[in-house]
Amino acid sequence: MAPSFNFDSREMAKVHWSSRGSCGNPGCKDKECGCALCGLPIGIPEDDPRLEDHPEYCTDCDLCRDQVPIQLFRGEGKAVEQAQFHTKCFEKLMVKAGRA
Repeated sequence: MAPSFNFDSREMAKVHWSSRGSCGNPGCKDKECGCALCGLPIGIPEDDPRLEDHPEYCTDCDLCRDQVPIQLFRGEGKAVEQAQFHTKCFEKLMVKAGRA
């Protein structure tokens, strides 16, 4: 069973939905490939110098956390649209306790 989320409708109105989807290349600067909320690229290219001294099995730093996007889909069949997000951007979409 898929998890259930409550989204902030004001933040969801800012989301850029893509009918094409991402090319899958880390760090791609195409608008369709970036974060659907902030518009910045998701992931970093393999030749990025920040990875030279980075621990191979790290998974919980800002650099690693945003290597894999969180994805949402809406619609059906050929009308399906996709939105992908950095972890921190996705958290902005969630309804905060005490706020509707």
